[in-house]
Formats: sequence, structure tokens, C-alpha cells
Amino acid sequence: AVVSTQSTGSLVTLEGLLTMNRGDQELWSLQLDKPIFALLKMDIDNDDNDEVVACSWDGLTFFVDHKRNICKYKFEENVPIRGFCAGQYAIGSDGNKPSLVYITNGHVVIYFNVELTSLGVQTLNDYPFDFGSICGNPNPSPEHRRKLIKTLLKS
Repeated sequence: AVVSTQSTGSLVTLEGLLTMNRGDQELWSLQLDKPIFALLKMDIDNDDNDEVVACSWDGLTFFVDHKRNICKYKFEENVPIRGFCAGQYAIGSDGNKPSLVYITNGHVVIYFNVELTSLGVQTLNDYPFDFGSICGNPNPSPEHRRKLIKTLLKS
């Protein structure tokens, strides 16, 4: 399966090898731990960048951003997946929202308005924090910040 956005595209093999390409150049590859049958794109973390969404036959769903950050979701029913779709869909007058659609034997399960806050790992340094008011220095060094964070986490 192939998914492309502008000049960047993704390709996945049935064995689960996911590659991200820009033109003829491979940017990276990632071996997923399941055989994949569906590959789509969708902005699931509301950062205005599409993430790759891949689904396996047993419902394990992978969300991968352009930095190779990955989030996995296991479809709750323990049945084979017959079809999968992800994208912006509307239910009623709510407007288009990120949604996942799983098709099993005789059932269609829709997860509407699905959003992740981030696929990447976040640290305390990612959040605005006034270290100056705690340590008395408006511009502490990175080493001083690390020591202060360790102290705060121990208390």
C-alpha cells in the first residue's frame, strides 16, 4: 500500500516494513511487528501534519509521524479485521473529525473524533516553567535545570 502527501510518501509491505520517502530518496524505514493490510494518512494529533496510519489483520493499529514516533492501539474485539479506514468523517452536524472505521464479520465499528495530544515523548523541558522563580537564576544552565528537575522528581 502507498500513501502520499505532496512530495513525501509512505510504503508498507505485507510483512510490515514501513518506509517514508521524499521523491526517490528513502528518509527512513521502520519494521512494524505485524503484517499490515491497510495504510492511510490522517492528522490525528492536530498539528497540521498527516501521520501514517497502518492496520494489521488482528486490529493492531499503528500511528507513525514523520519523526518515526509511534503509537499503537489494539482494536478491542478479538476478531479478524476485514476492512479498515481512517480519515476525516462527519456524523450528523458535528463536522469532519478524525475517525477510525473497523469492519469485522458483520459489524462496522466507528471511533469518531479520535485525537492524540502527541506521538512524541515529552519531557519537563517541553513545558513552560519558570525555573528562575525556584532557583533564583532567570537563565539557569541546562545542567542546573537537569539537577533541579531530578530534585523535584525525588520530592
